[in-house]
Amino acid sequence: MANSENQVIEIIPTLLVGDSSFDATSIPLCTLCIEIDERRIRLCIVRDENMECIWLEDYGFDTALSADEIFEKLKKIFAGHMLWSSANWKNVRVAVNSHAFSLVPSLIFDSNATADYLSFALGSPVSPEERILSHDLSIIHGHNAFSVPRIWYDWIVNHFGNSSIAFYHLTSPLIIGALVSHVEHQELRIASIYFEKDYFTLLVSESQRLILCNRFRYGQIQELVYIVLFTLGQLDFSPEEIKVLCYGEIASSSESYHELSRFFPNLQLGGRPTTLKYSTQCADVPGHRYFGLFNTYLVSS
Repeated sequence: MANSENQVIEIIPTLLVGDSSFDATSIPLCTLCIEIDERRIRLCIVRDENMECIWLEDYGFDTALSADEIFEKLKKIFAGHMLWSSANWKNVRVAVNSHAFSLVPSLIFDSNATADYLSFALGSPVSPEERILSHDLSIIHGHNAFSVPRIWYDWIVNHFGNSSIAFYHLTSPLIIGALVSHVEHQELRIASIYFEKDYFTLLVSESQRLILCNRFRYGQIQELVYIVLFTLGQLDFSPEEIKVLCYGEIASSSESYHELSRFFPNLQLGGRPTTLKYSTQCADVPGHRYFGLFNTYLVSS
């Protein structure tokens, strides 16, 4: 009898959709996008030639996991997915979601001070177990400084050694998507809210210009609504004059959405980015839920 300790326990995705024509010969022509946080790992494939999303997988976990636990999940997912484990992707783009980020104007950004920016944002020094990174987010004339657990970073860089690899903080694809939504919705002022379990990211923009981006923790729904109302009030934006788009882990039938609708008459679920094309299978997924993942491709496109 085989030793059960040596067997790889398969991790079942909560969602898997894809174009059945995708095979190993397509990999060098495609970009693999990965989104990672303490509760989920998401992956999608975009065919670069026509910017078409052709595959999507979502792995959700019931509780918040440590960096080591997420790392073990990540390895198991790729160990059971030999096709995706290829080192020959054209590009691999990774979006990490955490509190450890800081947006710095390009005019004053100093690459040697990246750790200081993060320490100031966190209120404490960055752990030595974190790899400190940054990237140029030209759409806002700024840099996004952030950190990635070293074990994630080292494994991804080694695993996809023949690919062009880029790391982002999830706020970067969210910013890209939020600013483009002005054109899609023909709105002057937009508040984009990206929902997670116990957290939300609020982005406020005007005329395709980012005004605010911050990630908040909340307990009760009323607390969430208060934070949004207070923040917009501080910016002198009234609820009646701003479009509010909801993304992430929310539905129009949810209590959070219902409570927000009491205060914001121009509230709706956002959609997937229209810059991308989508295969028939991927077109059926709730686009607002995978807004961050889809826009991860567009950060460098």
